[in-house]
Amino acid sequence: MAIVLSYGEKANDKSIMRIWVFFLLLILPFRAAAQLCEGEPGAAALSEGFGQGPNFGPPLPSGITSYSYNDGSPQAGTYMVTNRTQLNGANWHDGLDNTPDDGFGYMLLFDAADTPGEFFSLLIDELCPGTRYEFSAYITNVVTPSACGGESTEPSIRFELRDPEDDELLESLSTGNLPTTPILSWNRFGIVFTLPEDQDAVRLSIVNFAPGDCGNDFAIDDISLRICNPVREQTATLCTSTPLIIDGREFPEPGIYRDTLPGAPFCNDSILITEIIDGIGDEVLLDTFLCPGQAFAVGDRWYDKPGFYTDTLLSSLGCDSVVQLLLSTVDFEASVQASQDTIIAGQSVQLQGSGGGVGPLIWSWQPDNVLDCSDCPEPTATLFETTNFLATVRDSLTGCTDTLEQRVIIPPCEDIYAPTGFSPNGDGRNDTFEIFFGPCVQEVLQLEVFDRWGGLVFRSRVPNDTWNGQRAGVPCNNGLYVYQAVLALKDGTNRIWRGSVQLLR
Repeated sequence: MAIVLSYGEKANDKSIMRIWVFFLLLILPFRAAAQLCEGEPGAAALSEGFGQGPNFGPPLPSGITSYSYNDGSPQAGTYMVTNRTQLNGANWHDGLDNTPDDGFGYMLLFDAADTPGEFFSLLIDELCPGTRYEFSAYITNVVTPSACGGESTEPSIRFELRDPEDDELLESLSTGNLPTTPILSWNRFGIVFTLPEDQDAVRLSIVNFAPGDCGNDFAIDDISLRICNPVREQTATLCTSTPLIIDGREFPEPGIYRDTLPGAPFCNDSILITEIIDGIGDEVLLDTFLCPGQAFAVGDRWYDKPGFYTDTLLSSLGCDSVVQLLLSTVDFEASVQASQDTIIAGQSVQLQGSGGGVGPLIWSWQPDNVLDCSDCPEPTATLFETTNFLATVRDSLTGCTDTLEQRVIIPPCEDIYAPTGFSPNGDGRNDTFEIFFGPCVQEVLQLEVFDRWGGLVFRSRVPNDTWNGQRAGVPCNNGLYVYQAVLALKDGTNRIWRGSVQLLR
């Protein structure tokens, strides 16, 4: 589908101008599915596929191109309106136009001149000042990779936009070199542009920068120009069955609505997308229960007593909704105690949990490292220090939960006694000195005795040993002696116990 602008009803000078105005834009390659408009393309101001037919198409109107029309064998500096590209033996690809499914579609095929330079010039008028357009066209290098000994000249085209009054360059873009490809490959080029507010015409100039030589042959197809319709979005909520009216437009039900807001012809149409959200509030019935000591919230209201309540709430969508609440209470209670509130270090105590609910109660005790069971109601704990136990109780059916505390105290280990005197005279009464202790002490690890001047009289590391009043087998004199004992407590710590004792024979 070549750049043929004079096919019967499709051809007139104005349509030709509008087709070629788009080459003046800054052309950038992009995928066929891409859109360059920030909004979206509106109705086509131009869509030129150059028609179709079984043979060569007619030439372009005079004055548009400096190349000569050719409907035979390729020649430098000529163009053809053709439905196939294999017109130069193995040097050109065997391919069809950009839309091969339309059948015998034409394209415009250029065999570039030997000398680089401008080969196309067109005045485009009756454009919309200050209007944003999207232009696109398809271009392909028709030369095969093996042509010209594999060193064919690659097409390089520049599109220039000039002021028609003083020929000042307004904008330009080079496509860069278009390389050969294994098969005929169409590339889409496109641009979005805005005409100045004070200008409604431009002159488009297309310049070939590569010499004809061997190669530099290309085709153009499917030229399109569309207004870039700006898109505006709005959202509203339908709260009742009555249709919603916005700016005179009626929206009867939820959904997404699309409207085109026309401006001047092909100038400033815009797209308005309206999303209507279903916010119609249904009546909601909540049938639930209260756990002891808890309350239930509906909106910003709290209910802590059983009953039937009705509230009107404003939903997140801004619509009223009715909530009916049926609130009842459930049975749930739990308690804990210990078999003994006070024990000595190393002793065991049983924690006793009890209670009832709608379903079986689930127990969890902490700390669990001193318990024989952390998830039963009556675990046994072996303690060496005062401990606070927390029991979390949950009804397995209702989920009602309570946390209870039980403290078991282990008082300081003070149950230690040593006599203030003894008489090692062999009468069988008070013949030895020893340390007496209660259940909080495991044993006496060491016992030392000193005389009044600090001299060591006796030392024993035999557990729970006693002193018989002798030093190295010799009876000691009467008098006051000082002792020091190291005791191992059942909580795993050691304690130093000091005092004095009177030796009397």
